[in-house]
Amino acid sequence: MKRIAAHIGLTIFCALAVAFYLPKTVTLIVTASFGVLALLFLAIKKARRRIVLPLTAALIAVSCGINLAYTAMAVEPIVQKFCGESRKITATLTDEEYRQYAKTYYRLKTESIDGEEVHVRILLKTDRPLEIEPFDTVSFTADIIPTESNYYLAKGYYISVNVPDIGFETVKCDTKPLYYRIIQLRQAMRDVFDRYLPEAESSLCNAVLLGDKYALDQTVKDDFRYSGASYLIVVSGMHFAVICSLSYMLFKKLLRKRYLYFPLTYLVIILYMMITGFQPPVMRSGIMMLILITGRLVRRQSDSLTSLGIAGLLMPVIFSPYGCGDIGMILSFAATFSIIVWEPAIYSKLRIKKVCRRRITRWTIKGINFIISIFCVSLAANILVFPLSVILFNGFSLMTLVSGVVLYPLILLVMVLSLFVCVFCYLGPLKYCSLLLLWPLYGIAKLILLLVSGLSSLPFAYIHVKSIYFYIWTAVTLSLGLLAYGLRRRCRLYPYVILLSAIVFFGGLTVNTAVLLNTNLFEYYAGKDGAVVYLNYCGRIHMLRFDCDSETVYQTMYRLEDDYGGVQSAVCTGYRERVNYNRMSDREFSVAHYLMYRNVTKYYGDDEAEDIFGGNTTYYLDDGVVLKTVENNGKVLLYLTDADHSILLIPSGFELDAIPNGLRSADIILMDRAGERYDRLKCSTLILCSSLPQKEKLPQYDSLVKPSERHIEINLN
Repeated sequence: MKRIAAHIGLTIFCALAVAFYLPKTVTLIVTASFGVLALLFLAIKKARRRIVLPLTAALIAVSCGINLAYTAMAVEPIVQKFCGESRKITATLTDEEYRQYAKTYYRLKTESIDGEEVHVRILLKTDRPLEIEPFDTVSFTADIIPTESNYYLAKGYYISVNVPDIGFETVKCDTKPLYYRIIQLRQAMRDVFDRYLPEAESSLCNAVLLGDKYALDQTVKDDFRYSGASYLIVVSGMHFAVICSLSYMLFKKLLRKRYLYFPLTYLVIILYMMITGFQPPVMRSGIMMLILITGRLVRRQSDSLTSLGIAGLLMPVIFSPYGCGDIGMILSFAATFSIIVWEPAIYSKLRIKKVCRRRITRWTIKGINFIISIFCVSLAANILVFPLSVILFNGFSLMTLVSGVVLYPLILLVMVLSLFVCVFCYLGPLKYCSLLLLWPLYGIAKLILLLVSGLSSLPFAYIHVKSIYFYIWTAVTLSLGLLAYGLRRRCRLYPYVILLSAIVFFGGLTVNTAVLLNTNLFEYYAGKDGAVVYLNYCGRIHMLRFDCDSETVYQTMYRLEDDYGGVQSAVCTGYRERVNYNRMSDREFSVAHYLMYRNVTKYYGDDEAEDIFGGNTTYYLDDGVVLKTVENNGKVLLYLTDADHSILLIPSGFELDAIPNGLRSADIILMDRAGERYDRLKCSTLILCSSLPQKEKLPQYDSLVKPSERHIEINLN
């Protein structure tokens, strides 16, 4: 069998990645099923001769068994032993902290828990940054909880601590390891951009060169995701190709001896992996690049698929069996595999070979072929990345191919210029060269941000697959494809299949967009001691209240993320909403913007990520949607209006006499309980959350919603 290393490595990696997301019972069934299947293949003579079938079945069974064994022997004992109680923790900070979702995250490795020597990874999340450096020791007492996010589980953090503000004891480390110097080098490179470039452009350079995706603003991240260009700001094979090519050519020119410049190239690859923090996609690219350089050293041509298979075989060893479930690593392997297998064939069909006109020069043809090659790489990569994006993110971008062709050369220039700026800035007289390079770097980075923002704002830029038309399009396309495959002259039918598929897709997309643009819903979900209330305005969600039990909040947020990709804004006016806000941040729900009432922050301290408001304030949440707030004795009343309707949300304990006269006649009024003067409120719909009034029906209300009704949906059109 050809490329057996590629087959073994990729099969093990894929099986471990799938097993990571499967329930334990399903993984056990898959292990037993493929184990039996492997034995059956070995018993059948024809299948035994073709070793591929029994080998694949055995590898899948073994990989799923490894996942089960690792869960039972490494993960569950840690969770069961330490979670659920307040414990004294002493741990060492192993890397830089980073800030995301209004929290500061610290990656720690414990030295002891309750005095017992324990060495496990633990994730610390705080509202306020700590005065601590990498490899310093910190001691604190807190409740340990199991990690729920698959993102952190894949990175080896099976337990976590979420503390708003507690006492920390810090012990400085006198002898720092080598990696601390690498962190200092990373910080020095980051400081160069922060010192000379605006925040947005500086963050982009940090993300492209150093893989620091946390430096980017959440809006910029969303723009890259909606434009289908997220892979361009993740350190991958493109980045390693630039770094290795430049260093290889430099060392080759200076040293001219193979056994001198090859080891230096190895060092550059390892150094770059350390600078970027040993991220999983970086490790995959680095391993493949090391194999490529080794092949050149021994004058052998390395096979790309074999290199990818070896990388897949080493990933569970370097990280853990859970590490194969990292989404970035999965997409990196899928894109690389697709490019290796399909890009040459696609490029050979599309590239320009001969031109009859003599006016077109050879360099013009090379330039056109370069653009075609970029398109072919993007097209090939999306053969596998597209279905994975649909499965993992419930959506995909229609701008992926466009952004790949337009942005790829610009990102390449940003990386090269950023690298030279960082190198020249610390080489004495060459510092002035770096200052000169900052001008084009700033211009290109700003152009990239403008292009990404423009592509992401197009009407059909990003598609959420929960819409019914997507399933119709999938069924029609598969049916037509199978029909064409079963008929003769299938090659002539495929263009018609593609045309009909495009008509169904864009037709459904147009109808779905038209429906969303005319959607105006007010929804209410009753929970324990509160409710979740939001406005669905043209497909954009504005949460007005979420002060009930966390289970109801989670269920609502998961559904909104699946259907709409996230929440546009959320208003937080009470203590319970602030608590739920912290829990939502822990689970990394996608909320673009929070409006935080100032009195709520006294429990946690002001936070830069929220827009703090107080008193009587007016906000424009959306086109035509205005939010007015009225404050009385620490309580905040919300009054929402659009072109045709008005909604009044009265919090518990708010005095009805304090409501301005102009706000008492809203179309919809939501309040916790009917007070003594509730009859002064004039509306068509009254929603009561906590208790019923004395009378079952009141003449001034067209609709009276009682607390027994768990879900209410009011169409405002």
